[in-house]
Parts: sequence; structure tokens; C-alpha cells
Amino acid sequence: MDHSSNSHDASGASGGKCPIDHSAPAPQTVVPSSSLPVVEMGRLRQVLSIWARPDTFLKSCRAKYGSRFRVTIIPGIRIHVISAPEDVKQMFVAPRDVLHTGSSNGPIEKWIGQNGLAWQDEDVHTERRRRVMPSFRGDALKRVEEAVGQLAKETVASLPRDKVVSVHPYAHRYTTKVILEVLFGEHRPSNEDEMFEEVMKMLDFNSRPATMTMFHRMPAWRVKLLRLLRPNGVNDFLTRRERVYRMVDAAIDERVRSGKPGDDLLGLMLGTTNADGSKPSRLEMRDEIMTQFLAGTETTAAAICWALEFLTRSPHVVERVRAEIEEGTGDEYLTAVVHEVLRLGPPTQQIVPREVVKPIEIGGVRYESGDRLWASAYLLHRDEHNYPQPDEFRPERFLGVKPASHTWIPFGGGHTRCLGDRIAFVELKATLTEILTTCDVERADPEPELAHSRTVVNIPRKGARMVFRPRKVKAELGS
Repeated sequence: MDHSSNSHDASGASGGKCPIDHSAPAPQTVVPSSSLPVVEMGRLRQVLSIWARPDTFLKSCRAKYGSRFRVTIIPGIRIHVISAPEDVKQMFVAPRDVLHTGSSNGPIEKWIGQNGLAWQDEDVHTERRRRVMPSFRGDALKRVEEAVGQLAKETVASLPRDKVVSVHPYAHRYTTKVILEVLFGEHRPSNEDEMFEEVMKMLDFNSRPATMTMFHRMPAWRVKLLRLLRPNGVNDFLTRRERVYRMVDAAIDERVRSGKPGDDLLGLMLGTTNADGSKPSRLEMRDEIMTQFLAGTETTAAAICWALEFLTRSPHVVERVRAEIEEGTGDEYLTAVVHEVLRLGPPTQQIVPREVVKPIEIGGVRYESGDRLWASAYLLHRDEHNYPQPDEFRPERFLGVKPASHTWIPFGGGHTRCLGDRIAFVELKATLTEILTTCDVERADPEPELAHSRTVVNIPRKGARMVFRPRKVKAELGS
């Protein structure tokens, strides 16, 4: 054979390098999203399964269809559930003009309107996020941390002792008081107490199945009919929402008259000037505040409930946390506990879907405009390839390990990652520290509580039923 004519000759015209990269992976076959499996279940049954038994539904779908499958919960919209780490990673790093999140917030539009950060994409989203970010970081975060410490003490002290209590209502009131600090800072509105109580009553609607209905997009006559059916809670919700709207508008007017600046969210928005020289509208400010009343409270309240659900079944973890607190030299293990709570019980089991506005290839699948990608935090966090013994509560897996951004996503990811992630961590640490140092906590029910939907989050079905007893500290030997 004439080796001088071999195109793979290392001494050829390629300067000593073979022109073919033999280490490159073989070309991957790209399949259309239309070829992905579709859940074989009626639409209503799918909706009810996601509402009543989301964990069971998701696990059964992955077992039957794999890491990618399509649900048909909204007529005419192709929603693809994804849970492979590489798929999630590619989704997070996709260009902002390819995947949008704003249009996927339709189910919670009844709460947050269409003018807040949650509805924005691309440059508009980037600019608004940049302007409100300081209310969740820096000096504002330090101020919130101080408030959280006091609120945690007050909340834990208010928990009834020696009787069965559902934790969720207490946790939710606590997180709502924290978000008031984020929203208004040192310049609290005169109607704060009244607003707080009305917000809490309004948010009760989240526990009703009717909250899954997009009645805000229905004709007026259908909404009127729904309001007549009082047991569904729609009329009560809409009535209370209008009251909250008026209270928020009054709070904005009061702050404007005061002329007081601040690093709270309202203060920052009032001090904002858009690129075109305009100011955020009152409607934009109100929708941003309403977004925080929903997303900034429900998620952390759910996480607190899940934390107690797991800890009361793991006494060795409780003792290790207490030992670390008493030692007072750090909180590495408590931090690992919070990471593990958010892995095993992510409040939002399915993060906000991304709408494909330009065709994109992810994981060998070509998704077309109009498709929606729905990353499953629940399935991702429960995958044994990502976390050995995934159903076990093992905080040790996070000791000295920083969670990867595409295998641990309780706060979402990419450029739309939750703004309040650091505040949520502060709240969880403060609450758990206060509970474990002052109380002995017992489960009311021996069996684990399953997940139950509360619109934007999943909470333990019974709200985490616990018994709090004054802590009995063992006397030291020789004392």
C-alpha cells in the first residue's frame, strides 16, 4: 500500500494533524418533539392527578415514558416534561430570545396580573430584574435577616404546645410577614395590619381546586356563574383580591406622598426611571407586590412544612443539628439540611415552563415554536443517577458539596432563577434553629404525608401535623 497517499497520513498537508477528529462523538440523530411519548390519560384526570397526587403521577409517568414525555393538561398547548440533567442545563443556558417564561404564567395571572417581572422576557426582564434585585441583596438582605430572626422567635413562640397542630398556617403567616419587610422596609404603610389579614384570607383560595381554573380568561358571563357557586370560593377570592388591590394602591399613594426613598422593593420601583425616561406605572408596582404576596410566601412556607416532615422521621439528624447549634462555630450541617429539604421536597415540583419562541434542539430533540418545556424538579431530585438512594433524607450528601445548578433546582435556574433564594435560606435556617432549640417535635401521624398541590407549590397533604412540646434538655453528667 502506498502510505504517502493515505488521507490519514500524519505527515500530510494538514500540518501533521489528522484532518478527522476521531475523538468526536458520532453525529446524533435529532428527533422531532412530536415523536415524544404522550401521557395516555384523559386531560381532566391528568389535571386532578397533578393536583391531588403529583408525586405518584410524576413517578409513574417517568417509569412508563422515560425522562421526556408530553402532558395534555391545557388544550392546544404542547407541554413536554423534562428531567434529564443535560436537558435542564441546556434549557437554562438557552438564548433569551429562544425560550420565554412570561407566557407560561397564565395559571397564576389571577393573582399577579400581567405587568410584573414574572411576565417579562428578554431585555425588558433583564432591566426590571436589575432594578429590583437590590431589595433582595446587600444592605436590604441584612435588614431582612434581622427581621427574620425576630419573626422566627415570635412565630415559634406562638405555636400551641402539647397539642396537634397543622404547621402550614403558622409558617405561611410568618413568611408573609417577612415579605412585608421586603416590600416596604422601614416605611410601613398605615394599613399594614389590615392588608396582612386580608392577604392571608385571599391566599386561602390556593387550597381549593378552583384555583387551578383559569377563570380570569373566561367570558364575563361564565365568571359571573362561577361566582354564584359559592362553595368553589371564586366569589370570595375575587372580592378579597379587590380589597387587597385597593390597600396596595393606598400604600403606594401614601409612600409617594411621603417622598421617602428606600432599598425595599416599593422604594426601588418608585425611584426607577426606565430607559425611555418613563416611570413604572402603578399597575406594574401593584402586580410586582402581588407577585411577592404569592410566590414569596407560599414557597418558603411549604419548605418549612417539608423540613419538619423529614426531620421528625430522622432523629439522628435533629441531634446533629442541635449539637452544631450548641457548639456555635458554624452552620455547615444546618446548611446541608436545608439543601436536602429542598431536594427531597421542592416546594415547586415543576418549575415555570419555558415557551419555545424559536426552534431549539435539546438533548437530541427538536422543539418547535409553541412547545413548552416543563422541567421537573421532583423527578430530577429523585433520580438515582443524580442522588444515590434518592428517596432517603440524607443531609450528609451536601456536606462540602455545592449543589449543581442543573441537578438541584428548587429555585428554578438560568436568568429567571428566584430572586428570593437567599431570603428563603435565611428563613429556613432561622425557623429550624428556633424550633429545634426550644421544642421537642413529634409527628401526629406515623405515616409520611404525601404532597398536595396549593397552586404554585406542593405542601404536605395535612399541612404537616405536629405536636410541639417544651424542649427537655438533658442535664450534663455531674451537674
